[in-house]
Amino acid sequence: MQLPELINSFEKENQIELAIELIEIGLPIWDNYNSENRIEYTDSVVGMYHKIDKNLINKSIKLLKKINGRNNFLSDKINGAKIEPLHNEIREPVVAREDDDFEIPTEVELILYSTSNLIEYVMGKTHNSLNENLAYISINQSIDAITKSGILDFDEIRNILESKKA
Repeated sequence: MQLPELINSFEKENQIELAIELIEIGLPIWDNYNSENRIEYTDSVVGMYHKIDKNLINKSIKLLKKINGRNNFLSDKINGAKIEPLHNEIREPVVAREDDDFEIPTEVELILYSTSNLIEYVMGKTHNSLNENLAYISINQSIDAITKSGILDFDEIRNILESKKA
């Protein structure tokens, strides 16, 4: 089974859980880069200086873990209110990266995008403009970052995916 079909076969809660797990595995990519580099940029539109929170990905993981699986109307409203500020915070560097205002290595970018896509998915946007599942995109971006950085190889990733099928 191909990765998109496998991910789409999971319940939404399990898709989110897998995506969080992979972002967490890739967290050292973000942390290592940010321990040695300044994560800041000046946007080209208005010339404003921005400094990115070094704990942005870790903060995202914690909140996403906390709210995953809470499935009722009231908790959806509360979770939405909690995740909206995080969504706005992560969109800043994503847009800056897309505008070429913020330069980071590919693996760091993939972890940033993976987290952003998962947040969008949790907020209710299920597909991108190409009709691809955002949970799948998040998972695929994390896998790409993890394997490119050498944290895990494809066999180790396959084992994680296999364990989720059961």
